Amino acid sequence: MFLSAGVARAGQLARPSPFAIDTSASFDQTRTFSGDNSSGVVLDAVVSVGFGAGFEGIVRPWAQRQTSGAWNKQIWVAAVRYERQGPIGLRVDAGLIPSPIGLSNLMLRPHLNPTVSLPASLFQSLPATEIGGPRATLLGAVYAYGANATVSGSRWDARVAVIDTSPLRTRRVFASTNPPRFDNVVIGGGVTPIVGLRVGASVTHGGWQRANESPTITENRDATIVTIESEFSFRYTKLLGEWVRDTLETSNGNMVATGWYVQGQQTLSPRWFVAGRVERISAPALTPQLTFETQHLNGVEETLGFRLTPELTLRADHRARQGFGRPGFDHQVAVSAVWWKRWL
Repeated sequence: MFLSAGVARAGQLARPSPFAIDTSASFDQTRTFSGDNSSGVVLDAVVSVGFGAGFEGIVRPWAQRQTSGAWNKQIWVAAVRYERQGPIGLRVDAGLIPSPIGLSNLMLRPHLNPTVSLPASLFQSLPATEIGGPRATLLGAVYAYGANATVSGSRWDARVAVIDTSPLRTRRVFASTNPPRFDNVVIGGGVTPIVGLRVGASVTHGGWQRANESPTITENRDATIVTIESEFSFRYTKLLGEWVRDTLETSNGNMVATGWYVQGQQTLSPRWFVAGRVERISAPALTPQLTFETQHLNGVEETLGFRLTPELTLRADHRARQGFGRPGFDHQVAVSAVWWKRWL
């Protein structure tokens, strides 16, 4: 009888919960070598509810305290997911979904980013290519309305998605102004030749500029984004890299911007780790003489981390960045605390 009761209790404990929630928060203080100070706060949560038969609902509220003191509050994910396991797995997401393109957006949750800063490709605007036209990012922080279907085997994966936002221009649920909606089609996939190594690629095509957004835009214009990414984990080391090539239609013809970053993380002990990132973006820029020159953004970042508890990680960080058209590097140091906890 005692044995039967123990087995019954173990079965109950092992049963997956239909409801899950985890939260994270980051607090950082940054000081530039010129003497400027800034602080930031990011609050993030993911809530999921299982409906049965492979269906699940996911919501991700998010809030950020900006350097001005104002709060930016958003809903980044509000989607329904269907997942079927098997020799060939299937997953379908529909609604307000995460970006199905590249690796950078995966680091937007604070505890998944080993450094204090994020890749510049997510938020740094590219140089202007026409007077009064909208500015693009190399591959922005995108959460779009759409649908994404992924199939996968033990050594491969493939996906196709349709989203309503150009990956070059970020839309927000709660914003007074947003870029126009465009259908963008994404095709991607990857291979896993050995455990711990994956190489993937994607192609995205669709509109990025709407006619009459500025006096120089007389018709809708498209953009094509090509990405190649790779992740490699072995023992206590994790490496990843991403390369992006944007081809943008403009009033001055097709413009090409490219960029890449390589990032690594090394666990030194159960509590200590180091991480770093090297990045570069190259893009054409319209000069005051109405000619074009190629400008570059270069950056490097080094981070020392200490896991104070399983939920709380402290980080000290140095970042040097040479912005587009700048003659030298700007340096800054930062400290941050990142807290993450799964409640259910």
